[in-house]
Amino acid sequence: MFDISGRIKEGLFGLRIKYLDRETPRRFPAEVQIEPTSKCNLRCPECAHSRDSEPGRHLTAADFNKILDRLPFSIQRVMLSGIGEPLLNPYYFSLVEALLERRIRCRFITNGTLLTPQICEAIIRRPNIEYVVISCDGAEKKTFETFRAGANFETWTEFIRHFANRAKAERPDLRIGMNTVITRQNLCQLGQIVRLAADLGFQNLHFLDPIPVDAFAAENVPSKDELSRLNFKDLARSGLLSGLKVTWSIRRDKAYPRLIPRCLQPWKNVFVRANGDMLPCPANFSTKKLAVMGNIFQEDFKKIWNGSDFREYRRTSLTGTNSLCRVCPFY
Repeated sequence: MFDISGRIKEGLFGLRIKYLDRETPRRFPAEVQIEPTSKCNLRCPECAHSRDSEPGRHLTAADFNKILDRLPFSIQRVMLSGIGEPLLNPYYFSLVEALLERRIRCRFITNGTLLTPQICEAIIRRPNIEYVVISCDGAEKKTFETFRAGANFETWTEFIRHFANRAKAERPDLRIGMNTVITRQNLCQLGQIVRLAADLGFQNLHFLDPIPVDAFAAENVPSKDELSRLNFKDLARSGLLSGLKVTWSIRRDKAYPRLIPRCLQPWKNVFVRANGDMLPCPANFSTKKLAVMGNIFQEDFKKIWNGSDFREYRRTSLTGTNSLCRVCPFY
């Protein structure tokens, strides 16, 4: 449950000057994601978190402020979600208010199952919450509840419709988007998902590939042939007729040659987990936790950001030899 949009938007020459010519980056990350909890109320089959035996933890307001204090640069917004379900954290709105006090905007991703009318009002009353992304992987009850194990489709749709209506009435500036992970089981429902998103009042719908973080999750990944038969332009046109913007992030047909940046995540972003672990990207989370670069509660941020582990991660990402990135469809 996370945003990995660090795709290449600049020319290669500009990228080399900004990020790649030196062993250490010239800049601090442009975006920061902080995980408010590593606990979740669902056991979704495509998520490695469902097979993680660790109990998880909630981030307290004191620890959250400690993280913010240890960032040696100013930030304008924070992605306040991670591997767990953010609204499960009883301190969640204390974290949002800590950002508000620092004039920092926030956005988050949720499975939507906890969007009760009370939680909806709490979101609407926080003016620094600018974007809420809600996950949905099926337009029919059976598919939805298979991929949101522990959720109820009827209750979920009721919550979402109420939230969208309240936001439209009280917070027209608050964006509400849907994320759909494409799997072999929902390939035939993408048109229905577009119609569902429009009907529930979403403004955006983003389709994306599943990330095969382990063998179990990999079983749900569609083949290239299955993906090639999908017409995303038609889905986008269908969405526009209902006022819904449809976008997609699907694996590339061919990898870029070596030494051409595939993804800028390790240079432009940092992900801080609820326990303080720093990762270059939330997408490569797995139960093995292979990508931990350091812990912000135990080490200086600059030391981690410019440290040997982070530098090696960037080097192997650039050369196409990073085993964690190679399984990512965005790479």
